[in-house]
Amino acid sequence: MLHQNLEWFFPHTTEEAVKLISQQGIILHGGGTRILKTSPKSIKGLVDVGKLKLNFIHHTDKQISIGAACTYDDVIRYSAKTKKLLMLAKALSEAASTPLRNRITIGGSLKDFPIWSSLYAPLLALNAQIEIAEKHDIIISLEEYLETGIIKTKHLIKRIIVDDDLHFVGGVKRFVLIRFEYPLFTIAVALRAKKEIISDARIFITGVKGRYKHCKRAERFLIDKEFSAETINEAEKHFTPKFVSDYKYSAEYKEHAAKVFFTDLLHELKGNL
Repeated sequence: MLHQNLEWFFPHTTEEAVKLISQQGIILHGGGTRILKTSPKSIKGLVDVGKLKLNFIHHTDKQISIGAACTYDDVIRYSAKTKKLLMLAKALSEAASTPLRNRITIGGSLKDFPIWSSLYAPLLALNAQIEIAEKHDIIISLEEYLETGIIKTKHLIKRIIVDDDLHFVGGVKRFVLIRFEYPLFTIAVALRAKKEIISDARIFITGVKGRYKHCKRAERFLIDKEFSAETINEAEKHFTPKFVSDYKYSAEYKEHAAKVFFTDLLHELKGNL
């Protein structure tokens, strides 16, 4: 049950919103799904983001900006119309259910970062940046957002910025046993290759020990290699995610499954070159 004296706030600027959420028990409200994971009695006020004009997707200067109030479905529809953000849209289209995809906001999902997130792996592989509002607006890489611990502070995400790079192929795989189950893990890979030689690689997996991993060892192995079946099979040896055992699966089983999915994903990307 929510607090009996729950207050609603409807700021018109991000500065107002940031000031409000600095108070104890006051949280942002976009799609509302976060409330399901928050102790309701601890919530004293909700800051509606509807008037902050953060529901947009703009394509300028070879970059795509996604407003934090956009829902998963907004991104999916934009991708279907423009044929851009394909890797991200694929991951989001497989997440949750249709009603939830219509509610879950990009900004809220980034701030909460549930271990089953389908959003983080593709955005990290795309080397996404985010603009956040605290005392001052700053733009940082999504990876830096995690590594420096900014995610744990009180702030408002304004937008996500992704390069519109036509010279890479990317793909994502989620491991679920049934359609509506949370994924055991999500793997995303983005590669650039010229004449079958890999020039750049970004590989991330979420759902692992520590929540996510930047698979730099596998990246270093792939760069400057011919994108061949032999290279793919060797790359699997350098892909070493670590998991925690749970009541369903052992850590060893998860690691084996992730290696299989990683290899399958590389073979798919090779076919798309």
